[in-house]
Amino acid sequence: MKITRILMFVLAAMLLCTGALAEVRFDETLSAFPVKTEDGWAEFGPVPFDEEEQREGLLEIWFGRVNVCDCFVLRLNGETMMIDGGTVSHRGATQLLLDKLGITKVDILFNTHHHDDHLEAQEYLLRKGFLDADLFITPYDRGHNVDRQKKMEATVDSRGIPFQTMRHGDSLMFGGEDGALVQFFRWMGSTDANYSSLMCKVTYKERSIYFMADVTGKAQKMLAQESLDTIPWDADIFKVGHHGYAKQDPTLLEAISPDLCIVTNSKQGAEQCMKQLDKAGLKYVNTPSGTIYARTDGGEEWVYTQDKSHLNK
Repeated sequence: MKITRILMFVLAAMLLCTGALAEVRFDETLSAFPVKTEDGWAEFGPVPFDEEEQREGLLEIWFGRVNVCDCFVLRLNGETMMIDGGTVSHRGATQLLLDKLGITKVDILFNTHHHDDHLEAQEYLLRKGFLDADLFITPYDRGHNVDRQKKMEATVDSRGIPFQTMRHGDSLMFGGEDGALVQFFRWMGSTDANYSSLMCKVTYKERSIYFMADVTGKAQKMLAQESLDTIPWDADIFKVGHHGYAKQDPTLLEAISPDLCIVTNSKQGAEQCMKQLDKAGLKYVNTPSGTIYARTDGGEEWVYTQDKSHLNK
């Protein structure tokens, strides 16, 4: 009888905890982008940006199909944040993504590090006047001695955009007082731009997503040794480090314990990483196969879909 009572108690506790678990599910009824019909472009579908009431209270994220580059757009309560943007040679795909979403200005323009596949398109679109921003966020201090970063700093200044350096442990609110908490983390154990790129975790009510930027390899291993108890790694969605070119640190992957992984690389380029995710029983989607759209109201679930039209080339 005593064993039975213990088992019943454990079962009850598990049921109470179940409500806090996230569900990340694919929704075929969503349309990430309009599709072309015989009569021209169809309406944007159930997730437009031009109807305020449809996005109020929803955290929406577009993971752009911009070759093997990082380019993400987040929207919440009327505010927009863009994370990275791809190379200048693929700026057309970045600009088309913004055009489809009706974006000419973002509240926050966030660059994780100065490599071309993250910074170049941002700088080009700003310099040419296709994009504006209320704030530019970077992991670097002013005068950072890298040509690409200096060029971006000059462009930001010429447009009168405030420049803000984000450091490890800094945070901000996105989408107003009732919006999402964005926490920034950075490993400073190396001067390598990938290893020291600026990571962030976006938490909206009960749901969260972790953007690993290009942190991988040695940096992930050292973070697993040094920061398991000081960085809130757990997240529902995980943008894998460095496009999934290499395996992720297994200790960090277990700490994050995502329900969905975003891989900004082709199946060939991320083969080893995807084998690792398969072995761990984790779901993943690749942006080269189509822009991914995810949204949540901060409650019990995320829903996502993927654009397969390949119109945003």
